[in-house]
Amino acid sequence: MSAPQHHFKPIDFKARFPALDGIRALAILMVFAAHYGGGTHGGPLLHFMNRAHNYGWIGVDLFFALSGFLITGILYDTRTDSKYFKRFFARRSVRVFPIFYLVFLVLLLLTPLFHFQWKPGHFFFLLYMGNLSMISNPSLEILRSSWNPLADVHIVHFWSLCVEEQFYLLWPLIIWFVRDRIRIIRIAAALSVLAFVLRVIMVMNIDPSKTEHWIMHLLPFRMDTLLIGGILALLLRGENADLWQRRCKWLFLLPLIPVIAMCAASSEVYSTWLITIGLSFIALFSTGLLGISLRHGSAAYRFFHLRPLRLLGKYSYGFYIYHELWPGPYFVLVRFLASRLHSSILANGISDVFIFALYLLMAKLSYDLFEVRFLRFKKHFEYDSELQEHRTNFAEELNA
Repeated sequence: MSAPQHHFKPIDFKARFPALDGIRALAILMVFAAHYGGGTHGGPLLHFMNRAHNYGWIGVDLFFALSGFLITGILYDTRTDSKYFKRFFARRSVRVFPIFYLVFLVLLLLTPLFHFQWKPGHFFFLLYMGNLSMISNPSLEILRSSWNPLADVHIVHFWSLCVEEQFYLLWPLIIWFVRDRIRIIRIAAALSVLAFVLRVIMVMNIDPSKTEHWIMHLLPFRMDTLLIGGILALLLRGENADLWQRRCKWLFLLPLIPVIAMCAASSEVYSTWLITIGLSFIALFSTGLLGISLRHGSAAYRFFHLRPLRLLGKYSYGFYIYHELWPGPYFVLVRFLASRLHSSILANGISDVFIFALYLLMAKLSYDLFEVRFLRFKKHFEYDSELQEHRTNFAEELNA
Protein backbone atom coordinates (compact mmCIF):
# COMPACT_ATOMS: atom_id res chain seq x y z
CA MET A 1 0.00 0.00 0.00
CA SER A 2 1.44 3.38 -1.00
CA ALA A 3 1.99 6.06 1.61
CA PRO A 4 -0.49 8.97 1.61
CA GLN A 5 0.53 11.93 -0.53
CA HIS A 6 1.58 15.00 1.41
CA HIS A 7 0.95 18.43 -0.04
CA PHE A 8 3.05 20.28 2.53
CA LYS A 9 6.30 19.62 4.31
CA PRO A 10 5.94 18.42 7.92
CA ILE A 11 6.08 21.33 10.37
CA ASP A 12 9.15 21.57 12.56
CA PHE A 13 7.70 22.92 15.79
CA LYS A 14 11.16 23.40 17.27
CA ALA A 15 11.87 26.05 14.64
CA ARG A 16 10.79 29.66 14.89
CA PHE A 17 7.91 30.79 12.69
CA PRO A 18 8.88 34.26 11.38
CA ALA A 19 5.49 34.76 9.71
CA LEU A 20 3.83 34.68 13.12
CA ASP A 21 5.67 37.88 13.99
CA GLY A 22 3.97 39.34 10.93
CA ILE A 23 0.60 38.26 12.32
CA ARG A 24 1.47 39.97 15.59
CA ALA A 25 2.13 43.10 13.55
CA LEU A 26 -1.28 42.87 11.89
CA ALA A 27 -2.91 42.43 15.29
CA ILE A 28 -1.19 45.45 16.81
CA LEU A 29 -1.97 47.59 13.74
CA MET A 30 -5.65 46.70 14.12
CA VAL A 31 -5.63 47.55 17.83
CA PHE A 32 -3.81 50.82 17.17
CA ALA A 33 -6.35 51.73 14.48
CA ALA A 34 -9.19 51.02 16.92
CA HIS A 35 -7.76 53.48 19.45
CA TYR A 36 -6.35 56.19 17.19
CA GLY A 37 -7.97 55.80 13.76
CA GLY A 38 -11.17 57.44 12.52
CA GLY A 39 -12.61 60.72 13.65
CA THR A 40 -12.78 62.40 10.26
CA HIS A 41 -15.67 62.82 7.84
CA GLY A 42 -16.09 63.82 4.22
CA GLY A 43 -17.04 61.04 1.84
CA PRO A 44 -17.63 57.32 1.29
CA LEU A 45 -13.96 56.39 1.76
CA LEU A 46 -13.66 58.18 5.10
CA HIS A 47 -17.01 56.77 6.16
CA PHE A 48 -15.74 53.28 5.40
CA MET A 49 -12.49 53.92 7.28
CA ASN A 50 -14.42 55.18 10.31
CA ARG A 51 -16.57 52.06 10.29
CA ALA A 52 -13.57 49.78 9.80
CA HIS A 53 -11.52 51.27 12.64
CA ASN A 54 -14.36 50.51 15.07
CA TYR A 55 -13.63 46.81 14.59
CA GLY A 56 -9.91 47.03 15.21
CA TRP A 57 -10.55 45.30 18.54
CA ILE A 58 -10.62 42.05 16.54
CA GLY A 59 -6.83 42.35 16.60
CA VAL A 60 -6.99 41.27 20.26
CA ASP A 61 -8.73 38.06 19.18
CA LEU A 62 -5.93 37.48 16.70
CA PHE A 63 -3.48 37.81 19.61
CA PHE A 64 -5.60 35.34 21.61
CA ALA A 65 -5.64 32.74 18.80
CA LEU A 66 -1.88 33.09 18.37
CA SER A 67 -1.26 32.75 22.11
CA GLY A 68 -3.48 29.68 22.31
CA PHE A 69 -1.68 28.11 19.35
CA LEU A 70 1.83 28.70 20.68
CA ILE A 71 1.19 28.03 24.35
CA THR A 72 -0.80 24.84 23.76
CA GLY A 73 1.94 23.55 21.47
CA ILE A 74 4.62 24.27 24.08
CA LEU A 75 2.61 22.67 26.87
CA TYR A 76 1.79 19.55 24.84
CA ASP A 77 5.37 19.09 23.64
CA THR A 78 6.73 19.38 27.20
CA ARG A 79 3.94 17.57 29.08
CA THR A 80 6.39 14.88 30.29
CA ASP A 81 9.09 17.36 31.28
CA SER A 82 10.61 16.72 34.72
CA LYS A 83 9.92 20.34 35.78
CA TYR A 84 6.87 21.04 33.62
CA PHE A 85 5.20 23.73 35.74
CA LYS A 86 8.32 25.44 37.02
CA ARG A 87 9.89 25.85 33.60
CA PHE A 88 6.71 26.93 31.86
CA PHE A 89 5.74 29.58 34.39
CA ALA A 90 9.33 30.81 34.75
CA ARG A 91 9.71 31.27 31.01
CA ARG A 92 6.36 33.06 30.70
CA SER A 93 7.22 35.27 33.67
CA VAL A 94 10.47 36.58 32.23
CA ARG A 95 8.62 37.42 29.02
CA VAL A 96 5.46 39.13 30.23
CA PHE A 97 6.09 40.42 33.77
CA PRO A 98 9.02 42.88 33.47
CA ILE A 99 7.44 45.74 31.49
CA PHE A 100 3.97 45.10 32.90
CA TYR A 101 5.19 45.72 36.43
CA LEU A 102 7.60 48.40 35.24
CA VAL A 103 4.63 50.48 34.09
CA PHE A 104 3.02 50.33 37.53
CA LEU A 105 6.33 51.09 39.24
CA VAL A 106 6.81 54.18 37.06
CA LEU A 107 3.23 55.30 37.74
CA LEU A 108 3.79 54.97 41.47
CA LEU A 109 6.99 57.01 41.25
CA LEU A 110 5.17 59.68 39.23
CA THR A 111 2.23 59.88 41.64
CA PRO A 112 3.67 62.75 43.74
CA LEU A 113 4.16 64.76 40.55
CA PHE A 114 0.87 64.03 38.75
CA HIS A 115 -1.26 63.27 41.82
CA PHE A 116 -2.70 60.02 40.51
CA GLN A 117 -5.85 58.96 42.32
CA TRP A 118 -5.21 55.30 43.15
CA LYS A 119 -8.12 53.13 44.25
CA PRO A 120 -8.10 49.76 46.03
CA GLY A 121 -9.38 48.08 42.86
CA HIS A 122 -6.20 49.02 41.01
CA PHE A 123 -4.33 46.54 43.20
CA PHE A 124 -6.02 43.67 41.36
CA PHE A 125 -4.14 44.58 38.19
CA LEU A 126 -0.95 43.50 39.93
CA LEU A 127 -2.52 40.05 40.32
CA TYR A 128 -3.72 40.01 36.71
CA MET A 129 -7.30 40.29 37.90
CA GLY A 130 -7.88 43.84 36.75
CA ASN A 131 -10.49 42.71 34.23
CA LEU A 132 -12.59 41.46 37.14
CA SER A 133 -12.26 44.65 39.17
CA MET A 134 -13.12 46.79 36.12
CA ILE A 135 -16.39 44.89 35.73
CA SER A 136 -17.50 45.92 39.21
CA ASN A 137 -16.02 49.42 38.97
CA PRO A 138 -15.53 50.78 35.41
CA SER A 139 -13.83 53.91 36.76
CA LEU A 140 -10.72 51.76 37.31
CA GLU A 141 -10.14 51.79 33.55
CA ILE A 142 -8.47 55.19 33.95
CA LEU A 143 -5.97 56.26 36.58
CA ARG A 144 -7.07 59.85 37.10
CA SER A 145 -4.73 62.75 37.73
CA SER A 146 -5.98 65.57 39.93
CA TRP A 147 -3.15 67.73 38.58
CA ASN A 148 -4.24 67.76 34.93
CA PRO A 149 -6.71 65.58 32.98
CA LEU A 150 -4.15 65.31 30.17
CA ALA A 151 -2.02 63.23 32.54
CA ASP A 152 -4.77 60.63 33.03
CA VAL A 153 -3.45 57.11 32.39
CA HIS A 154 -5.60 54.62 30.52
CA ILE A 155 -5.06 51.02 31.62
CA VAL A 156 -8.29 49.55 30.24
CA HIS A 157 -6.40 47.64 27.56
CA PHE A 158 -4.68 45.59 30.25
CA TRP A 159 -7.86 43.47 30.47
CA SER A 160 -6.58 41.27 27.64
CA LEU A 161 -3.30 40.64 29.46
CA CYS A 162 -5.32 39.56 32.49
CA VAL A 163 -7.40 37.16 30.37
CA GLU A 164 -4.28 35.59 28.88
CA GLU A 165 -2.55 35.17 32.25
CA GLN A 166 -5.65 33.55 33.71
CA PHE A 167 -5.66 31.15 30.77
CA TYR A 168 -1.94 30.42 31.30
CA LEU A 169 -2.71 29.54 34.91
CA LEU A 170 -5.49 27.04 34.16
CA TRP A 171 -4.70 25.45 30.79
CA PRO A 172 -1.33 23.93 31.82
CA LEU A 173 -3.13 21.99 34.55
CA ILE A 174 -5.55 20.41 32.09
CA ILE A 175 -2.84 19.42 29.63
CA TRP A 176 -0.66 17.98 32.39
CA PHE A 177 -3.47 15.87 33.85
CA VAL A 178 -4.96 14.72 30.52
CA ARG A 179 -1.85 14.43 28.31
CA ASP A 180 -3.63 12.53 25.52
CA ARG A 181 -3.81 14.69 22.39
CA ILE A 182 -7.28 13.64 21.22
CA ARG A 183 -8.80 14.03 24.68
CA ILE A 184 -7.28 17.51 25.02
CA ILE A 185 -8.78 18.45 21.65
CA ARG A 186 -12.20 17.23 22.79
CA ILE A 187 -11.95 19.16 26.04
CA ALA A 188 -10.89 22.33 24.20
CA ALA A 189 -13.76 21.92 21.73
CA ALA A 190 -16.28 21.38 24.54
CA LEU A 191 -15.04 24.44 26.42
CA SER A 192 -15.23 26.49 23.21
CA VAL A 193 -18.87 25.51 22.78
CA LEU A 194 -19.44 26.35 26.44
CA ALA A 195 -18.03 29.86 25.89
CA PHE A 196 -20.54 30.41 23.08
CA VAL A 197 -23.41 29.10 25.22
CA LEU A 198 -22.40 31.35 28.10
CA ARG A 199 -22.41 34.37 25.79
CA VAL A 200 -25.90 33.52 24.54
CA ILE A 201 -27.18 33.04 28.10
CA MET A 202 -25.61 36.35 29.07
CA VAL A 203 -27.26 38.23 26.21
CA MET A 204 -30.66 36.68 26.90
CA ASN A 205 -30.75 37.23 30.66
CA ILE A 206 -28.56 40.17 31.66
CA ASP A 207 -29.04 43.93 31.37
CA PRO A 208 -27.70 44.95 27.93
CA SER A 209 -25.72 47.80 29.50
CA LYS A 210 -23.60 45.21 31.34
CA THR A 211 -23.50 42.49 28.71
CA GLU A 212 -20.77 43.99 26.56
CA HIS A 213 -18.32 44.47 29.44
CA TRP A 214 -18.84 40.98 30.82
CA ILE A 215 -18.64 39.17 27.50
CA MET A 216 -15.72 41.11 26.07
CA HIS A 217 -13.49 41.18 29.14
CA LEU A 218 -13.88 37.89 31.03
CA LEU A 219 -12.12 34.59 30.32
CA PRO A 220 -15.18 32.28 30.43
CA PHE A 221 -16.72 34.23 27.52
CA ARG A 222 -13.48 34.68 25.55
CA MET A 223 -11.71 31.36 26.10
CA ASP A 224 -12.84 29.85 22.79
CA THR A 225 -10.43 32.01 20.76
CA LEU A 226 -7.49 30.82 22.86
CA LEU A 227 -8.71 27.23 22.81
CA ILE A 228 -9.41 27.04 19.07
CA GLY A 229 -5.89 28.30 18.45
CA GLY A 230 -4.74 25.50 20.75
CA ILE A 231 -6.80 22.92 18.87
CA LEU A 232 -5.00 23.82 15.65
CA ALA A 233 -1.63 23.33 17.37
CA LEU A 234 -2.72 19.83 18.43
CA LEU A 235 -4.22 18.91 15.05
CA LEU A 236 -0.99 19.86 13.30
CA ARG A 237 0.87 17.49 15.62
CA GLY A 238 -1.25 14.50 14.55
CA GLU A 239 -1.11 12.01 11.72
CA ASN A 240 -3.57 14.08 9.63
CA ALA A 241 -1.55 17.30 9.91
CA ASP A 242 -1.31 17.64 6.13
CA LEU A 243 -5.09 17.43 5.74
CA TRP A 244 -5.73 20.01 8.45
CA GLN A 245 -3.15 22.34 7.00
CA ARG A 246 -5.00 22.25 3.68
CA ARG A 247 -8.29 22.94 5.43
CA CYS A 248 -6.94 26.10 7.09
CA LYS A 249 -7.67 28.07 3.92
CA TRP A 250 -11.38 27.38 4.33
CA LEU A 251 -11.17 27.79 8.08
CA PHE A 252 -10.04 31.34 7.34
CA LEU A 253 -12.32 32.22 4.44
CA LEU A 254 -15.69 30.73 5.41
CA PRO A 255 -16.06 32.33 8.89
CA LEU A 256 -14.72 35.64 7.59
CA ILE A 257 -17.78 36.13 5.37
CA PRO A 258 -20.42 36.19 8.16
CA VAL A 259 -18.18 38.40 10.33
CA ILE A 260 -17.94 40.99 7.55
CA ALA A 261 -21.71 40.76 7.07
CA MET A 262 -22.35 41.29 10.80
CA CYS A 263 -20.05 44.32 10.91
CA ALA A 264 -21.68 45.83 7.82
CA ALA A 265 -25.26 45.13 8.89
CA SER A 266 -25.20 46.95 12.22
CA SER A 267 -24.08 50.40 13.26
CA GLU A 268 -23.32 49.04 16.74
CA VAL A 269 -19.69 48.12 17.33
CA TYR A 270 -20.70 45.31 19.68
CA SER A 271 -23.95 44.06 18.19
CA THR A 272 -25.72 41.10 19.78
CA TRP A 273 -24.87 38.83 16.85
CA LEU A 274 -21.22 39.86 16.85
CA ILE A 275 -20.61 39.25 20.57
CA THR A 276 -22.25 35.83 20.50
CA ILE A 277 -21.81 33.71 17.37
CA GLY A 278 -19.64 36.43 15.82
CA LEU A 279 -16.87 35.88 18.37
CA SER A 280 -16.90 32.18 17.49
CA PHE A 281 -16.48 33.00 13.80
CA ILE A 282 -13.68 35.45 14.65
CA ALA A 283 -11.91 32.71 16.60
CA LEU A 284 -12.16 30.37 13.63
CA PHE A 285 -10.92 32.75 10.93
CA SER A 286 -8.11 34.01 13.19
CA THR A 287 -6.95 30.44 13.68
CA GLY A 288 -7.30 29.71 9.98
CA LEU A 289 -5.08 32.70 9.22
CA LEU A 290 -2.42 31.24 11.52
CA GLY A 291 -2.62 27.93 9.70
CA ILE A 292 -2.17 29.28 6.19
CA SER A 293 0.68 31.51 7.35
CA LEU A 294 2.73 28.47 8.39
CA ARG A 295 2.97 27.14 4.83
CA HIS A 296 6.19 28.12 3.11
CA GLY A 297 5.45 29.71 -0.23
CA SER A 298 1.82 30.58 0.50
CA ALA A 299 0.64 34.14 -0.17
CA ALA A 300 -0.03 34.62 3.56
CA TYR A 301 3.43 33.34 4.46
CA ARG A 302 5.11 35.68 1.97
CA PHE A 303 3.09 38.66 3.18
CA PHE A 304 3.61 38.11 6.90
CA HIS A 305 7.26 37.29 6.28
CA LEU A 306 7.91 40.86 5.10
CA ARG A 307 10.68 42.35 7.18
CA PRO A 308 8.80 45.51 8.32
CA LEU A 309 5.95 43.36 9.64
CA ARG A 310 8.31 40.95 11.37
CA LEU A 311 10.12 43.85 13.05
CA LEU A 312 6.87 45.39 14.25
CA GLY A 313 5.75 41.98 15.50
CA LYS A 314 8.97 41.60 17.45
CA TYR A 315 8.12 44.71 19.47
CA SER A 316 4.35 44.21 19.51
CA TYR A 317 4.07 43.29 23.20
CA GLY A 318 5.74 46.48 24.38
CA PHE A 319 3.82 48.49 21.79
CA TYR A 320 0.55 47.09 23.12
CA ILE A 321 1.51 47.90 26.71
CA TYR A 322 2.52 51.49 26.01
CA HIS A 323 0.28 52.60 23.16
CA GLU A 324 -2.84 53.69 25.09
CA LEU A 325 -1.39 54.79 28.40
CA TRP A 326 -1.45 58.56 27.68
CA PRO A 327 -3.89 59.39 24.87
CA GLY A 328 -4.48 62.95 26.13
CA PRO A 329 -1.46 64.59 24.42
CA TYR A 330 -2.46 62.91 21.14
CA PHE A 331 -5.81 64.70 21.07
CA VAL A 332 -4.11 67.98 21.95
CA LEU A 333 -1.81 67.46 18.97
CA VAL A 334 -4.78 66.74 16.68
CA ARG A 335 -6.54 69.93 17.73
CA PHE A 336 -3.35 71.97 17.35
CA LEU A 337 -2.63 70.66 13.84
CA ALA A 338 -6.26 71.01 12.77
CA SER A 339 -6.23 74.69 13.74
CA ARG A 340 -3.02 75.27 11.77
CA LEU A 341 -3.70 73.09 8.74
CA HIS A 342 -7.46 73.69 8.58
CA SER A 343 -7.94 70.01 7.79
CA SER A 344 -9.03 67.34 10.25
CA ILE A 345 -7.92 64.67 7.79
CA LEU A 346 -4.33 65.94 7.67
CA ALA A 347 -4.31 66.60 11.41
CA ASN A 348 -5.44 63.09 12.23
CA GLY A 349 -3.15 61.49 9.65
CA ILE A 350 -0.02 63.33 10.81
CA SER A 351 -0.87 62.72 14.46
CA ASP A 352 -1.44 59.01 13.86
CA VAL A 353 1.90 58.61 12.10
CA PHE A 354 3.72 60.58 14.79
CA ILE A 355 2.18 58.74 17.72
CA PHE A 356 2.69 55.36 16.03
CA ALA A 357 6.38 56.11 15.44
CA LEU A 358 6.76 57.35 19.01
CA TYR A 359 5.29 54.22 20.57
CA LEU A 360 7.23 51.97 18.22
CA LEU A 361 10.44 53.70 19.30
CA MET A 362 9.44 53.26 22.95
CA ALA A 363 8.72 49.57 22.36
CA LYS A 364 12.05 49.04 20.60
CA LEU A 365 14.05 50.80 23.32
CA SER A 366 12.12 48.90 25.97
CA TYR A 367 12.89 45.57 24.30
CA ASP A 368 16.55 46.25 23.48
CA LEU A 369 17.52 47.94 26.73
CA PHE A 370 15.23 46.31 29.30
CA GLU A 371 13.22 43.27 28.27
CA VAL A 372 16.08 41.39 26.64
CA ARG A 373 17.95 41.37 29.95
CA PHE A 374 15.16 39.26 31.44
CA LEU A 375 14.74 37.08 28.36
CA ARG A 376 18.29 35.84 28.87
CA PHE A 377 17.09 34.06 32.01
CA LYS A 378 15.19 31.60 29.81
CA LYS A 379 18.45 29.66 29.39
CA HIS A 380 18.21 28.74 33.06
CA PHE A 381 14.83 27.10 32.49
CA GLU A 382 15.45 24.92 29.45
CA TYR A 383 13.19 21.91 28.98
CA ASP A 384 14.52 18.35 29.15
CA SER A 385 14.39 18.02 25.35
CA GLU A 386 16.52 21.15 24.93
CA LEU A 387 19.05 19.95 27.48
CA GLN A 388 19.24 16.56 25.78
CA GLU A 389 19.75 18.21 22.40
CA HIS A 390 22.62 20.25 23.83
CA ARG A 391 24.22 17.12 25.27
CA THR A 392 23.85 15.33 21.93
CA ASN A 393 25.39 18.20 20.01
CA PHE A 394 28.24 18.38 22.50
CA ALA A 395 28.90 14.64 22.17
CA GLU A 396 28.90 14.90 18.38
CA GLU A 397 31.40 17.75 18.52
CA LEU A 398 33.71 15.65 20.73
CA ASN A 399 33.52 12.71 18.34
CA ALA A 400 33.98 14.81 15.20
